[in-house]
Amino acid sequence: MKKNYLLFTLSLLCFAAVFGQDKLPPTEVITGTFIGKTQPLRDFPTFKPSALNGESTEVMVPNDSRTAMEYVETTTVINNLQTEKGKIITQPIEENFVGASNSESGFFPPDPTGAVGPDHYVHSVNSIVKIFDKAGNLEVGPVSLSAFLGINSNAGDPIVLYDQLADRWVVSEFGSLNNSLAIGVSETNDPAGAYNVYQYVFSGFPDYPKYGVWHDGYYGTVNLNGQTTQAFVMDRAEMLAGAADPQIQIFNLPQIVVNPNQVKSPGAVSLLGTSVDTSAPGYITYLQDDGWTSQITFDHLKIWEIDVDWDNPNNSTVSQPLELPTDPFDAGELFGNGNGAIRQPGTSQRLAGHGGIISFPTYYRSFADHNSWLITFNTFIDANETGGIRWIELRNDDVSDWSIFQEGTYSIADDNSRLMSSASMDAAGNIAMGYTTASENLAVSLRYTGRFDGDPLGEMTVAETVIIDGPGVRTNSNRYGDYSHMSIDPNNFTFWFTSDYFSSNNFWATQVASFSLSGGFAADIGAISIDEPNDGVLTANEAVEVTIRNFGTTAQSGFPVELYLDGNLEATEIFSGTINAGETGTYSFNQTLDLSNTPETYTIEVVTDLSGDEFEPNNSVSKEVNSLLALDVGAVAITSPETGTGLGMQTVSIEIENFGGNPQSNFDVQYSLDGGTPVVETFAGTVNPGEIVSYDFTQQANFTELKEYEITASTALSGDLEPANDSFTITIENLICQPNLNCELGDGLQLVSIAEINNVSECEGYADFRNQIANLGAGSTNDITFTTGFGRQNVKVWVDLNDDFSFTADEVVVPNFVIAPGEGAGSYTETVDLILPSNAPLGEHIMRVKTRRGTPVPDACGDIGFGEVEDYTVNIGELGVNDYEISNSDFVVTTLGNNKFDVSLKTSFDGGVFLGVYNTLGQEVAFNKAVSKEGDAYKVTLDMSNMSSGVYLLKMGGQTTTSYKTGRIIVE
Repeated sequence: MKKNYLLFTLSLLCFAAVFGQDKLPPTEVITGTFIGKTQPLRDFPTFKPSALNGESTEVMVPNDSRTAMEYVETTTVINNLQTEKGKIITQPIEENFVGASNSESGFFPPDPTGAVGPDHYVHSVNSIVKIFDKAGNLEVGPVSLSAFLGINSNAGDPIVLYDQLADRWVVSEFGSLNNSLAIGVSETNDPAGAYNVYQYVFSGFPDYPKYGVWHDGYYGTVNLNGQTTQAFVMDRAEMLAGAADPQIQIFNLPQIVVNPNQVKSPGAVSLLGTSVDTSAPGYITYLQDDGWTSQITFDHLKIWEIDVDWDNPNNSTVSQPLELPTDPFDAGELFGNGNGAIRQPGTSQRLAGHGGIISFPTYYRSFADHNSWLITFNTFIDANETGGIRWIELRNDDVSDWSIFQEGTYSIADDNSRLMSSASMDAAGNIAMGYTTASENLAVSLRYTGRFDGDPLGEMTVAETVIIDGPGVRTNSNRYGDYSHMSIDPNNFTFWFTSDYFSSNNFWATQVASFSLSGGFAADIGAISIDEPNDGVLTANEAVEVTIRNFGTTAQSGFPVELYLDGNLEATEIFSGTINAGETGTYSFNQTLDLSNTPETYTIEVVTDLSGDEFEPNNSVSKEVNSLLALDVGAVAITSPETGTGLGMQTVSIEIENFGGNPQSNFDVQYSLDGGTPVVETFAGTVNPGEIVSYDFTQQANFTELKEYEITASTALSGDLEPANDSFTITIENLICQPNLNCELGDGLQLVSIAEINNVSECEGYADFRNQIANLGAGSTNDITFTTGFGRQNVKVWVDLNDDFSFTADEVVVPNFVIAPGEGAGSYTETVDLILPSNAPLGEHIMRVKTRRGTPVPDACGDIGFGEVEDYTVNIGELGVNDYEISNSDFVVTTLGNNKFDVSLKTSFDGGVFLGVYNTLGQEVAFNKAVSKEGDAYKVTLDMSNMSSGVYLLKMGGQTTTSYKTGRIIVE
């Protein structure tokens, strides 16, 4: 979503009739290849991968990467966030067990999937399938997917479905034929029995396949060749019958705009329950983020209808899309900033969070007066790439097209990302959502939340519940997931969720959990929200109003309700009305509360006390209420500037909070720098109670010098009753940029040698060697030598001639060149010219050396890629005549054989000349301080026959000059 989002109201086009316009036929119809009927799944041997006991032997399942990696910067800060967890306590988790593990599969990521039937849970990850009973006991497996499906290929992306309309099972993965999917459909309702297996060959690689059960087909989507997406429908009836040649009808989706990265996955409708209008078309949906391209002018969902005719595919059609504007979102990118959007504790390695796709599955449930379709996907919620989950409930009915009934963004304000969700809906319309959560303080872990039908729209009201806290992290790849899977029990109330975490460092495991929101109890009442009072200037007689939900299956009335203040019972009163099953009612206490002390935080609790209540944990709700001062504002944050590089003159931006109970405006604000004279201005806007607003000072501050600065911001409201919260202070620093690249494989710099600098170093990523100084002359050409431990190393050098701590194109003194093109790990040394301009200012300046493997070094400050950055100092002086004579000399090394070399320096210089010999570690191995001159050249024969084989560096120059020449020899 772009920052400049326009909320269209009257100007939005009416899309109601779009489904009827310009329908298109299938792009292609393909016929499946019948592989045959398998033996019963239970009869296959247990899969035991050999030599797959360590992380180094894992096989990575690749995403189809024919689209170039692209990083799209986060542009939207989303305001409609649910930042507080729900408070409703539901039934405890029923089953919670390990589904599969790294050691069983040998592949990563696992791509977990699973479906629940009347008596079993079938679970699959890349390469294997397992069957559990509904108590979590393993009955079958692990069985090799390739052996079971008879395709001799474990290429990945498994999907398991339970077809509740037919009481059958579907198991699939990539096929063994080029660009194919292998689909197995159970012959009976026994998941451990025999399956009929088909392979379908697509026109390109069908990456990231996702399916759903519908009355007239299995509807699905694929990420075709990593470049576009297609929808398709499999002939479900023929596959269930075990026919020899069931078809797939494939459709291009009109007007779709795919995300700029690799995985482009719309969602296909997937039926919950068994109630469905058999005349209804199938549906496909996809998100459209206006941050992707100018083709998308506002954030929205697209929905397509597909009508299939199996007797005559020419009659099948896909509609033009219905467009539904959403609240702004930022769908992000598959790999976040190129490393990953999911942060982990204790490592710089991030994980891929999968943005720009519809989460799997997208469930549809039919009710008496409407149909609901549940959609979820990832969204960044701030500029730090913190992940949140956008969830949307669509509704339609017999006369109305799809519209957004409710939407929310689930991202609790605890600095943890929440993402990679899967959600479902029970028969009462209650929603459950499972997901991953992680951050720099929390390893990848699994949670779920939910809401009850009738709760406040856009909110997940159920308390966040831990499925498992992951103890490990991944440090050897950014791959995670690639998806999770929630299904619902045929009882229509029990949710089953699976996803993956790291059971130890670099070892994944999947977890399977089942839970219910509705316990199915006859008697179950609970208070769910305290609606009044709220924060404000409160009195000694505040009324209390509460909402009560009947979680049970029978109507309830005449039950006690208790009111507590700060833990003390204030009143017990009787709710005399009637609340029907699944509905809510409100109650206003006769007893009032004294909340007049200021400033004070009071805790109010309401508890229902229904006789015979079958689940008491959801009886109570509590709320903190703040009794506020009338006049109280303060500066609570300084948002700009921040610690960074090249700060210079900066605008000071602050946040002001109204802690009081009355709106405030036209008061003074000020800032001071390092205790200096304050800059005072007037805030002319209005800040309402509890609101935080931003203010940008007109007068800028000077942060040019490289140092730390203390900034203090304050408010000066006349009559402010709490001066202690008026001010806010931060310390920032103006830095030279210090990009930290990855040099762990040998990339980067092991030696930098120029003039007096002869620096051998290890892998640092960024290293500050500014205490090492090379004395050079303005207008001089100087030899600079580099050694690296990995080939294909691009190198560029800058000197910050104007000392503004910004390395610009006109300050490049060694243009980009490549050491050891086409080579891998090893030791490679290269000497090139460093040329200073004749007008280079005298004095000391920073010299930056930067390397990057594989591609040219783009700039001095970027931190993406393999390589290294090192900073040094050059002291530019005026070269004397002798320096120019050495700089303009000819340095020639001739190999004589038997590791002997003639070394010659042809020059007009007549002073003393030295020759030094160094290994690639920068250690001096030989030195001749007085080389004789023969005619117009200084000459010496160098005998290296007693030296170890390898590369050696030569330096030859005047004993009293700053200039010298360098060369390289190889001793065999």
